[in-house]
Amino acid sequence: MRFSLQDVKRQVRRREGELAVIPHFLRPGELRAEIALLVAYYEKQCGQPRKSFAQDEAGSLIGDYRLAHCLLAVLGTWYSWQQPAWDDLPGTLSEEARAALDEAEICSPAALRLALFDYVNSSHAGFLDAQARPAALKAFAALYHLDVTQVEYLLALDTEDEAILTRTSSAPPGAEAVAALYNQWVFEAALFSASEVHFVIDCDAFLAAQQAARASTLTGIGAVIKHLCYLARKLGVYFDLEYEDTPAGARSMFLRLILYGPQEITGSPQQYGQRLARLSRLLFRYGIAPGKQAGNKGRSAVALGKALRRAEATVYLFQKAYRFVMDAELLALLPAPEAESEQGTGRVAEAATIYDSSIEQSFAEAFAALERGHGTSGWRLEREPEPLLPASGAGGIFIPDFALTRGPRRIYVEILGFWTPAYRERKIQKLQQLKGRGDLVLAIPVEARQSFAGLATDYPLIEYRDQLSATDLLHVVQEHYDDFSERLAALDKARIGATIQDARFVPEYACYDLFNCYRRSELAQATAKTLAADQAAYIPGVGAYLLDWLEHLHGSFVKWVEAKGKAEISLPALFQECREQWPELVGCDDTALETLIDLWPEVRVRHDSIFEARLVVESPNGEETLTQTEAVHQAPVSRRVVRERRAGSKKQPQQETNQQNLWEE
Repeated sequence: MRFSLQDVKRQVRRREGELAVIPHFLRPGELRAEIALLVAYYEKQCGQPRKSFAQDEAGSLIGDYRLAHCLLAVLGTWYSWQQPAWDDLPGTLSEEARAALDEAEICSPAALRLALFDYVNSSHAGFLDAQARPAALKAFAALYHLDVTQVEYLLALDTEDEAILTRTSSAPPGAEAVAALYNQWVFEAALFSASEVHFVIDCDAFLAAQQAARASTLTGIGAVIKHLCYLARKLGVYFDLEYEDTPAGARSMFLRLILYGPQEITGSPQQYGQRLARLSRLLFRYGIAPGKQAGNKGRSAVALGKALRRAEATVYLFQKAYRFVMDAELLALLPAPEAESEQGTGRVAEAATIYDSSIEQSFAEAFAALERGHGTSGWRLEREPEPLLPASGAGGIFIPDFALTRGPRRIYVEILGFWTPAYRERKIQKLQQLKGRGDLVLAIPVEARQSFAGLATDYPLIEYRDQLSATDLLHVVQEHYDDFSERLAALDKARIGATIQDARFVPEYACYDLFNCYRRSELAQATAKTLAADQAAYIPGVGAYLLDWLEHLHGSFVKWVEAKGKAEISLPALFQECREQWPELVGCDDTALETLIDLWPEVRVRHDSIFEARLVVESPNGEETLTQTEAVHQAPVSRRVVRERRAGSKKQPQQETNQQNLWEE
């Protein structure tokens, strides 16, 4: 069981006008002999019940009750109290006693207590005084061939006093291992109650330390920011980055990394505090210069080395804020993150996801599903985009949650929460510094409408409740960042005409790139403007084509179908044969081919059920028919009206509706 900062031996001093808390860490060689005696006492008590464990005696070996309390908690990593199992009854029980208990179906202390309760109710009117108790217990024990001592033990077998001390590790811990884990837990206990942890980072020195450790070739402040963001998100710690005032004469740029503690974040303080402490130790790895000796207590900027110029936290103790300064002397007492073991140090497992919240994760998954269905109007979602810097070059560094990219256009998306007033104030302050960018969309929770109302004049806002809708966000992006008019004006009619002239038929999926469009409604407008009406046309769901190509396809298709000599043909099999007969139709799906066939009056598609569709060859009726060219130009309108009026099949209108949701406004 972990201990809190209140349980730790500590000192409180005033530093630079502020109260500072100094937890007691075990220095090299301190209390090692006493810890060895404490471990020996635990080894002696292994196999004994808790009632025989004298906690005061164990504490007296250390000589300080606060240190003893914390060290006893640390030893819980290697030792635990386990309740004896009923199946492992002491060997002193006779075979008759075991048989009697089994026959009475007594297989737990609770069952034995219930049997005693029934016995007292039936034999002593439900009450036993102090004088009658020994005789009653003796009589009750005799029923199961037990003595009074055995009955009293079995009745209390599941109580804390009867728990047995057991070592859970293969060997007893050494004094150094216990001291190292104690120091780590003290450090984490301080951060469990922290509101903020500040690191001042020298970018050039940080990169040099990173390159020395990982043989990295990254350079520049962007690489530092990216790596810091990666570490924080990997461990699930909320953070901010700001520019720090660079000291006079310094050549490198300084950054301030702010890690927010459990006091600022909702959730389990201990679980979050462990992640925060682990991230801090990962950062300390870059801060200690090679061969640096602990010392210079009053000069933390020097003691931390070149990469980390300063590290301190604001912690709360008895509802009062204190400053907790971290220097090289402290860091030397902590185990390195790489040296942690799963059992010996309680290592925190790294987060499997890099998302800051379930809202972000569900939004990303919904957007990916839309993208697979071609429903994002060409926008692609990117996680962890580049940071946004204020125009003034000073202040906070804003790191948006997502970026939407389409062609040369890039729009950033930030999902705001509604955690604490301090969180909201920080977000608003950073967003105020980015006013005028014109490429940032904010998603705010409904309950935070009033808190973020002042941003509505500077940024497009979208409200969400519980989860952010990817479709709603795309509508907002389309409303504020639609550039279709510019793309339409930039179309090269000559190039488009030449492409269609060469290909004769361009499937709809290829038309999007050809006409620089992202939705079917845009394709309709672009083709109407660029295609010569007497040479080419566009059919929604099919593609762009030359008129003479479609006329030729119409005639050859009708002859091909009539040559089969069948009045009805299975539609799926027909589609496969069509793609083999006319290679230019290979890129058309079944829906596009059905739309194409619906243009011609000689044949029609009949849906007998939602699972089966057939092509019906119309018999001649002697009426005057349109020429093939007239049928091409007039059939799309008339045949579509006929299809919409046919109500025999419920599936077809549903397909039209889904298609509109995917491709059109």
